[in-house]
Amino acid sequence: MELAEDLKKAVLQAAMQGKLTKQLESDSSVDELLKKIADEKAKLIAEGKIKKERGESLPLSPARQRSSATPSPRGKAPKTPENSREFFEEKLDSEHKRTNNASLEQIPQEEIPFEIPENWRWTKLGLIGDWGAGATPDRGKAEYYKNGTIPWIKTGELNDGIVTTAEEYITELAFEKCSLRMNKKDDVLIAMYGATIGKVAIAGFDLTTNQACCACTPYNGIFNYYLFYFLKANKPDFVKQSAGGAQPNISRTKIVDTLFPLPPIEEQQRIVEKLNQILPLIDEYGKEEDELITLCQKFPEEMKKSVLQSAMQGKLTKQLETDSSVDELLKKIADEKAKLIEEGKIKKEKPLAEITEEEIPFDIPENWRWERWENLSNSIQYGYNASAISSGFAKMVRISDIQGNKILWDSVPYCEISESEYEKYKLNNTDILFARTGGTVGKSVLVSGLTERSVYAGYLIRSHYNHNLNPQYLKYFMECPLYWNQLTQGTTKGCQPNCNGQTLSQMIVPLPPIEEQQRIVEKLNTILPIIGSMAVYGTKKKAGRPKQEEALAFISSLLGTQKSTDSKSVTPEILELTSKAKEELPVIVKKYADLMGVTYNRITIRHQKTRWGSCTKTGNLSFNCLILKMPETVRNYVIIHELAHRKELNHSTKFWTIVAEYCPWYKEAKQWLKENGQSLMELK
Repeated sequence: MELAEDLKKAVLQAAMQGKLTKQLESDSSVDELLKKIADEKAKLIAEGKIKKERGESLPLSPARQRSSATPSPRGKAPKTPENSREFFEEKLDSEHKRTNNASLEQIPQEEIPFEIPENWRWTKLGLIGDWGAGATPDRGKAEYYKNGTIPWIKTGELNDGIVTTAEEYITELAFEKCSLRMNKKDDVLIAMYGATIGKVAIAGFDLTTNQACCACTPYNGIFNYYLFYFLKANKPDFVKQSAGGAQPNISRTKIVDTLFPLPPIEEQQRIVEKLNQILPLIDEYGKEEDELITLCQKFPEEMKKSVLQSAMQGKLTKQLETDSSVDELLKKIADEKAKLIEEGKIKKEKPLAEITEEEIPFDIPENWRWERWENLSNSIQYGYNASAISSGFAKMVRISDIQGNKILWDSVPYCEISESEYEKYKLNNTDILFARTGGTVGKSVLVSGLTERSVYAGYLIRSHYNHNLNPQYLKYFMECPLYWNQLTQGTTKGCQPNCNGQTLSQMIVPLPPIEEQQRIVEKLNTILPIIGSMAVYGTKKKAGRPKQEEALAFISSLLGTQKSTDSKSVTPEILELTSKAKEELPVIVKKYADLMGVTYNRITIRHQKTRWGSCTKTGNLSFNCLILKMPETVRNYVIIHELAHRKELNHSTKFWTIVAEYCPWYKEAKQWLKENGQSLMELK
């Protein structure tokens, strides 16, 4: 609530300067109010109900004033016995003048902290109420506490509001023997010692306090809530005055000597009414700020994961028909890898198992493909083991040199390595390094900024990619939940968690066309820094904070666009439709496959969120159960479309010629899907 607290302090200060309310000519006089207060105080002192401050003069009521300038009939001042009533009243008369003048005129200008309205007056807290601290009865005497009935409040119970309960009670004996002060309901309380200095409250019932708490019974004409708010506003000054000792504290003496801006009673009431309206709103703002801080402390990483996951599902960018074929891209990668194997530059690896439907965690766009990590990488190589030295043949990047998604090249040491080994372990810009052990397992970095010969240490794995892929897209994959889930499944547990190259090679990656890879990278390069900037909320730094409303709007819009990817949660209607599709669709598929002269392997029926069907390069077909709810001609188009991929894997002109041969109505079917497909996809 840092921003809210700052705002609250500013509002309280403005209130004490008369900036929140209008000053009205109809308001009563503060000078007259001060005289009435002096009357009341003098009367209470005379009646023995309150004590005169040490060194304080006795104020006199104007009703008792007698002018010392009035001569006696003989022109001489009468001799008045010192114990007579007349002597006492004359004494009060002269002291009253001195006290009132001091409160109204004799505060040095340099001591006045700020300007106040013309009809206000500066006075001191000691002159506007009766102040007194409490005491702590001897804890060793059970008779002071056992079966006590008098509420006894400690400073920890002050709540910046109304105190309505007491944690402890004392007995009548304790009150009699321990010089305790009985504070009245509506008295104003303030803490004087320790960490609670300046904390305030209003007594909700008659109560006593310990010695760390000072209480004020305001005189008539002083609104207790106005005093309460003044003390809250003045808390920073009280805290400042308390510094310097072993036990920080403010004394009662310091409190009563504090300057106090006194408005007319009507203005006091208006100020309190205004603060009662504004401060709850600030408190609500503070709660929102706390929620936002919590969001921004807890969720930048969660939001980042959500955005990265959306990117890997093709939800951040548009799929364009003009994009090149992923199947052709995969063929280029395979051809280049075969050439490197033939040239002896890399070793031939044992072919990996085909990706099964059970492995696929979510749907991807129709023109994307799932592929294993190893098939995208030209090589997956463990690092070089050598001692770090200050100078040598090549630099050697260690796990500790990777910080904040960057290699800190200035900290990278050198190592001795032969030229032949250097060729095996050398780093290139756009390689990806992967930490395979310890607390940093899975941590990765895209190599950049390399300017001299460099290799990498033994606890790292280097993955070198085909130049037809966007390395930054692959690096973003290594930050998304799909990557970390697969890593966790393949990480061995022990004293030190570790993950080998085999786990890395088996990972499945959603691969878009190269043009879409670039679009995804551009989009993430824009979004992720914005998410990262939100983490500044909750820190002590104020500069650079995004505006609250902008941050909230961004979070709301971001989270609002994220759709559930849980394809496992389905309704009874979908379950029934899936069962029906498993019976009917294989018959229709076989009919068109025979007609087109193509073969296929297995058929999978699922409830998908982004595609109607798919065909892998090995002939596995997948269909959305919802195609049963399409017109027959549209459903048949979807089936023919996927079977056509058994002859042509891409969406080239040749592919559409094949589709047109067996589905002359395909354009009408595509138009139907364009107009109705989205609403059908949303069926649950």
